[in-house]
Amino acid sequence: MVRKTKISQNIDLWPEELIRRYAAGERNFAGCILGLPRRGLQDVDLSNIILNGADLERAWLSRSNLYNSQLLGAYLSNADLVETDLSGADLTGANLYEARLWGANLRGARLVDANLTRAKFFKLTETTKQTANLTGANLRGSILADVKLGGVEIDPGHSRQLDCTGALLWNTFLPDGTFVAGPTYFHSGIYK
Repeated sequence: MVRKTKISQNIDLWPEELIRRYAAGERNFAGCILGLPRRGLQDVDLSNIILNGADLERAWLSRSNLYNSQLLGAYLSNADLVETDLSGADLTGANLYEARLWGANLRGARLVDANLTRAKFFKLTETTKQTANLTGANLRGSILADVKLGGVEIDPGHSRQLDCTGALLWNTFLPDGTFVAGPTYFHSGIYK
């Protein structure tokens, strides 16, 4: 059973209201519960927003800018994060169960103790290949079950690489193509 983590106040918030309040300068939406339908947050600049403990299950955030955002303990199960900029974001303890992340920029993102079970990091079609950029991402202690990391981008020239140290791997393809049947804790997982 997947648990929802709540950190602060529980504020019911419609996507339109969140965008309006953000545009007015408000940044702290910790503990908010996004109202249904959870559409309307695509192609939106929400950089530096605070959504710690927010319930964003099934939210459509594709192509949005969540640069340097705080999403600690956020519930993003089944969220659409396709081509979303999550660079520098802190997703420590976030639940990204079955989230769609192909084309997402996770460069330098913190995903420590995050649940990434069945998260989709890349998509292949007949004409395109969309991959997530995980350069410098910290996945220490995260859950990587039924995940294919074989197609993700990792910039070899970057000083910080993908860190999977202590991650629980199960039915997972690593960036180098290695398959881990698991369940196994990964003890030395720095990828270059």
